[in-house]
Amino acid sequence: NLQLNPERWTGYNGSHVWRAIYEENCLKSALSVDDMCYEERVLYRLLSGMHASINIHIALHSKPPKRASGETEWGSDIKKFMDLFAEHPDRLKNLHFSFVVLLRALRKAAPA
Repeated sequence: NLQLNPERWTGYNGSHVWRAIYEENCLKSALSVDDMCYEERVLYRLLSGMHASINIHIALHSKPPKRASGETEWGSDIKKFMDLFAEHPDRLKNLHFSFVVLLRALRKAAPA
């Protein structure tokens, strides 16, 4: 339940999990996205978009509240966000792509 356990910084380094996700889905053989067939590129962009979404939520909620000063909300880490996305506009494009695919799927699944 993401309402009870929202995505936020926990200190856990999940890079090995993401590496396994990309590699176990046959995406490690290509040197670049341009070397992938159409289906591989779509899968790569969907995974990258999901990865970006999670990282945005982590950057948004990465600084724990300072209880001594009465804070109750987790704070944003703009530096973390910029480190992840400033030099990688493709990650944000893949996030947009993933949302478009999700919206199309929801539209198709909706009652006529």
